[in-house]
Amino acid sequence: MLNDKKRYELSQSLVSDGESVRALACTDTTTTTTDCHLMSGSEGGILASISLNSSNGNGNGNDTATATATVSIQPGGEGTRHGHQITALLASGNGNGNGNGNADGNADSSSIYVTGSKDKLIRIFHSTTHALIHTLEGHDNAVTSLSWLPCGGGGIGIGGHGWILISGSWDGTAKLWYIPHTVTVATSMDTALCRCIATLPGHENTVSVVGLPSDPSNSNITRLATGSAGIAQGNVISEHKIRLWEITLTPLTTLTPPNNNKSAPTASVQLKNTVGNDHNGPIRGVAYDALSSMLLSCSNDGTVKVRDAHSGEAIATLSFHTGGGQPPMLLHVASMGDGNVIACAEDGTVVVWNMVEMNQVGGGGGGGSSYKPQVIPHPNTVWKIIPLDKAYAGDFATACHDGMIRIFTTNSTRIASDADRAAFASAVEAAKAKSSTGPSAEEIAGLPKWEMNTTNPGKSEGQVMVFNKNGKAIAAQWSAASRAWIEVGEVTGRNENAGTIDGVQYDHVFPIEMDAAGGAVQKFQIGYNNGDNPFNTAQTFIDTHMLDQGFLSQIADYIQNRVGADAGPTLGAGAASASGPTPMDLDLEPSTSTTMTSSAKTYQHLPMKGYRKFETGADMKILAKVCGKIREFNSSAIDNNNLSPSEISSDGNVLDSLCQTIATTNRYHATSISDMELAIILKMMKDWSLEHVFPSIDLARLVSLHPDAAKSSRSAVWNSIIHAALDRCDAISANSSIQGAPKTAIPMLSFRLFANCFHGGMGTQSAVVDATNMTRILKCVDEYATSGNKNVRLALVTVLLNAASFMKASAPAGGYQYNSGTDNLPDLFLITVGNICGSGLYEAEAIARLVVALGTAVLIDGTWLAKAKALNMGSMLQHVADQHGEKARAI
Repeated sequence: MLNDKKRYELSQSLVSDGESVRALACTDTTTTTTDCHLMSGSEGGILASISLNSSNGNGNGNDTATATATVSIQPGGEGTRHGHQITALLASGNGNGNGNGNADGNADSSSIYVTGSKDKLIRIFHSTTHALIHTLEGHDNAVTSLSWLPCGGGGIGIGGHGWILISGSWDGTAKLWYIPHTVTVATSMDTALCRCIATLPGHENTVSVVGLPSDPSNSNITRLATGSAGIAQGNVISEHKIRLWEITLTPLTTLTPPNNNKSAPTASVQLKNTVGNDHNGPIRGVAYDALSSMLLSCSNDGTVKVRDAHSGEAIATLSFHTGGGQPPMLLHVASMGDGNVIACAEDGTVVVWNMVEMNQVGGGGGGGSSYKPQVIPHPNTVWKIIPLDKAYAGDFATACHDGMIRIFTTNSTRIASDADRAAFASAVEAAKAKSSTGPSAEEIAGLPKWEMNTTNPGKSEGQVMVFNKNGKAIAAQWSAASRAWIEVGEVTGRNENAGTIDGVQYDHVFPIEMDAAGGAVQKFQIGYNNGDNPFNTAQTFIDTHMLDQGFLSQIADYIQNRVGADAGPTLGAGAASASGPTPMDLDLEPSTSTTMTSSAKTYQHLPMKGYRKFETGADMKILAKVCGKIREFNSSAIDNNNLSPSEISSDGNVLDSLCQTIATTNRYHATSISDMELAIILKMMKDWSLEHVFPSIDLARLVSLHPDAAKSSRSAVWNSIIHAALDRCDAISANSSIQGAPKTAIPMLSFRLFANCFHGGMGTQSAVVDATNMTRILKCVDEYATSGNKNVRLALVTVLLNAASFMKASAPAGGYQYNSGTDNLPDLFLITVGNICGSGLYEAEAIARLVVALGTAVLIDGTWLAKAKALNMGSMLQHVADQHGEKARAI
């Protein structure tokens, strides 16, 4: 164990903006060798500048520390606030992202710091003025890790002319960026040279990065390490890997200052070694220890691996005794540079291993080891830890979910007062007491029996459910592959965010505030259960409250932020923030707001809220058959209409990649659909014969529900896809010689596609509600209204239902505003409904959707109601509804 002289004690407790602190960095703002300066980034996207005075205490360790910390919130001005959570911070004074090195010596006008955010952007700031210099774009998901690439002699600068930044992201890639160094002032940086010079692809989800020392024999060659979080296979996370890379840069002698040479360096990347699955959980952080020349990695399994920095192989494992039970997930690891390795955990634990003492005593700090690391509990999750510099060298700071930044020291002159340390200890004990109160005996008795779990099959992959096993509450996750519940662990804590909405119990209930037209604020609550897909929860919320589809990602991210990216049962987790969850703010555009008056009449079943969708078939077995059928048809395609070998072959091609993405529905938030994948769907829909086109329409139906494929920037391609589907429906209708599967499949799948386009995203929705397309779709529905196939009939009434829901939700206070050329839209809609009612062909489910569609339509405005009355639709609908159940009659 560390002796008393070397034990870390609390030095200071600081508050920035009060939000959860997610990132920290030491920055150089002055040439002084004493004062220490910090930047912090919060969950709310706020930067804070913190200056620590070098004078601290009177030397006896018992008096109140005399240092004063100056805190400045958003020092660069409101315009520099991030639009999302700040997930990473790095300053040009830090050699490898751990605070171990100095990039430029003393601070000068070129000192910068860099942020990574969940909005996918990397921002560059001036260390002294805090001005935003430049923004780097290129990642497709949150930027979660930053480090410098050491170049030439161990520093991070390229001959004094620039830096190479490494970034890791949720998109499964690491990237190298050139940032030019300016010898005058950073705000005059030649931002035209800021660019991505290399991408390191192929990682398994979230990527952690760290730069390694360059080759001493060749200053053009340097190295870095990456760690990946792994992928879900069944109900197990695997394929988490450490990768070692070698980077060859443009020879440094060819570089001249950016003002004289308008070219950035180039980089060639080579993967040198890969080590996989030696942790028992996702890798959450990597670091480099300069003293031992070792690579470090931390994981959800609660351990730190000490690795050979050239091979990546683990040579030692650092663990700590947790007193039984599952160890907490380690979120970040850092080297102090003096033999101490520190890591922080989701339950608020900070662990300090002294590797020198550990080697002397033996063991890695686990339960069977004679060496015991120092454990410093916190009141809540600790997201990041960083070593401090200058006069505070040897101290470290922690970024805590409770909004506090805490500094710990072994220097007796900087130890906090007895009162401050007692207050910290009390806060830890209070949080521990709050989280350790598990479910009561009465609550456990009411849980389903574990012995009967086979009678309670899960509804989706990864669903979490709590059971009563021998008088204890245990959590289990559903594995669709094995059709079984897999035990996760005992539920030992209580989640204070749990609650009910409309009588339904949720693991988490969070507030959402929405700015509506006229300055009003609408307040909502959203419920979420551990194990649910946040995007599905967000979509249900949008549908329930008839909100703009563009809010989907924002709401899903909010849920993930509040619950945590690896949400699961509360297995000994720390208490939630004492201040409670901060409401999410949504800016509701006036065009999407619906003005309701207190005197408005309300109905039980009307209007329709949200959209019905056709999502069955998104599993690999079915999609494999679709791919097989496309390959079969492709061999029959004529001229230049067939797909190329790279698109259609069975070894890692575009088609199989697309199907894999569609099948992995629980990863929609972390996957993307490429332009090429959409292009091959469109090519088949436009160019293939009527006998062969229907599998491509089915693919389009499923792809339309993927958030990335359906985003607003894809509206043009979806417009073309809808045109192609309508053209094929028209061709089938005009050609009576077409029989068999195409005659039924093409209209059925096209109507399902149109229905899904309302639901998918802003790109698909804007295409389907285009004035020309909406008119053509309604005419197509009318054309097939008397189809002899019940699946076609159900699909086309669902199109009417979703169209009515969209028009009602989009209607401003003055009534629905018709687009040019669609003045006959109510007539088209109502006449089609009348034809369906008069056909006598429709089943109960289809009729129920039809009457909801009509009821919603007549609530749009007075024009619709007047036209419906003129067509005597009331008595017609009453006659049909009477034959199809109580719900139809009620509507």
